[in-house]
Amino acid sequence: MSMSEEIKDSRITDALANRRSVIIVGRATIAAKLALFESLLANLPESARLGVIDESGALAEIPENATVIDAKLKGVDAIHRIIRDDKLDTIACPSMRRGDIVRMLMDVSGQENGQVLMINGNIDDATQTLTSDLPMILLKSSPSGHTEFSDAAIKAMNPVVIELSADDSIRTVTEVDLHAEGLNTIDVR
Repeated sequence: MSMSEEIKDSRITDALANRRSVIIVGRATIAAKLALFESLLANLPESARLGVIDESGALAEIPENATVIDAKLKGVDAIHRIIRDDKLDTIACPSMRRGDIVRMLMDVSGQENGQVLMINGNIDDATQTLTSDLPMILLKSSPSGHTEFSDAAIKAMNPVVIELSADDSIRTVTEVDLHAEGLNTIDVR
């Protein structure tokens, strides 16, 4: 998939059109994950005010209209200030290595109606990302450490998780069941 390649899967195009956050996971190669990520960027609505946090320089191309946010040696408050001051409503971060940034982006998505696009390179499974990895990131940064808090925060974020297979194809598109108690996942149809 190249930067200009159109995404034909309606589950993904609907998520982008509805300004939902998207996380890419799976057993696919990092090149396949990055190609899909760049296609997400290319298929954003023209009205999106895009900010890109790419500390490792993973993206081959960054859209011309994007604001590049240099996160190196910056705390999350400074990064969040740039997002607010520049009125950015879609943030692309092709890595989930820095938990403090992920936590802040979850707030941007869940509390500020922002759209966040990320790659979780450490987890292969969509359900595990939603029910284990994201809650762990929140619990590490929450003084209270309550699971109810993390469940509510993840439901507020309401991300779509695209899981890629080892052959680089889309295996599942998963989301949180907003009507179930606790964190349960369902496949997007």
